Amino acid sequence: MKSFFDEKPVRTCLLLFALSFLFYLKSVGFDFLPSWDDGEYVLDNTRVHGLTLENLRLIFTTAYFSNYAPLHLLSYAIDFSIWGLSPAGFHLTNIILHGVNSFMVYLLVRKLAGDGFVSFVAASFFAFHPLNVENAAWVSERKTLLTAFFSFASILAYVSFREKGARSLYFLSLFLFALSLLSKPLTVVLPLVLASYELFLRKEPRALKWTPPFFALAFIFALAAFRAHSDASAIEGATLAPEVLFGVVYPTMLPVYWEYVRLIFWPTGLSGFYDVKLHFSFLEPAVLASAVSWAAAFALVLWKGSGPLRFWFLWFWAWLLPVSNIIPLPVYYADRYMYMPAIGFFVLFGLLVSWLGKRAGFKAAASVAAVVIIALGVAAFFRMDVWKNEVAFWEDTAKKSPGQDKAHLNLGYAYEMEGRFDEAEKEYLAALAIYRSPEAVSNLEMVRIKKAMKGR
Repeated sequence: MKSFFDEKPVRTCLLLFALSFLFYLKSVGFDFLPSWDDGEYVLDNTRVHGLTLENLRLIFTTAYFSNYAPLHLLSYAIDFSIWGLSPAGFHLTNIILHGVNSFMVYLLVRKLAGDGFVSFVAASFFAFHPLNVENAAWVSERKTLLTAFFSFASILAYVSFREKGARSLYFLSLFLFALSLLSKPLTVVLPLVLASYELFLRKEPRALKWTPPFFALAFIFALAAFRAHSDASAIEGATLAPEVLFGVVYPTMLPVYWEYVRLIFWPTGLSGFYDVKLHFSFLEPAVLASAVSWAAAFALVLWKGSGPLRFWFLWFWAWLLPVSNIIPLPVYYADRYMYMPAIGFFVLFGLLVSWLGKRAGFKAAASVAAVVIIALGVAAFFRMDVWKNEVAFWEDTAKKSPGQDKAHLNLGYAYEMEGRFDEAEKEYLAALAIYRSPEAVSNLEMVRIKKAMKGR
């Protein structure tokens, strides 16, 4: 399907960046979210308050907040050196990175799929999908934006190496992979993507000989990430106990994987912090149905699917692995976890539209794609406002996830900081009704004291 998108790649990249940048421009006026990681990563993190030698030493030699991601912190230090603690500058960097990543997706898919129209559809989904609002509009998700950029660049360099044979491109790919790992350990699965590329797109199993250095680098960083997390509650011995993993975590996650697919194709009810229905046995109907349907999907795709179908289906699963709760995370699922995996389904949708275009005509297919992209963009544009400040974020989260005590606790604190003591008291009581945490008890006592003093 030859088109403008095939013949004008540079112009298409500029168009994608410009549209994405303008779309997210209003987020430059948003605040930090101190109670939702922005405090720990930026506001209270003195090691990013300037590019001093001591700060650089700390950034590159020590883990922080149970993570070793020095390039993530370095980006904040650069922002601070330019903007101080003005949130506008930090948000500006995020939307620039997301815009760049949007055209990188176009270049990557064009390289792998060989179809400019499919690539543009996939990149447009990536740029404007409501699931990606969390990554673009939340300062603390900078790490995912950075690791995505370096991962895309690494894969592009590797594919170019395989096409041209230039060893310099191979070593460039390895270097970019290392930079992605220094941004966020999520990208340890990139070697699986390269192996899938060799097996299902190039169909050259012997070429897997090029992947061991990538796997070795991934293993080293995986160990470092595990060590950095070793004191975090998410992987305490009790959480890793078999009775917890197989009695709660894994049964709960099987339906969650289908929920991710639902959010990709029907992104309603998005929340910053989800209520999750816990499952305690693999024999529960919902869990059993999820397991059987996933097994059927894998069997069908790997047995009957074409090379591209296999590759992009496995792309979703490869990037999902680090956030799939094989090793438990603090949350079961989140919008931000789909930034990389969802690309697989975006491309599959583009391939479907291209296939329809060959039968119904390019204009009809392009119209369908345009309607879907515009609908997603409208939803994302309104979703963006949720991230403008603490009150807006926690109001939406408490409404969508009323069973989460943390949502009510943080909303109460946001109200308290604005002097809305009656509303704060109500939210603290709601948090206490779910879980009687010492923090909720203390905050409730404090807000009642403030109310009494205000009434004098």
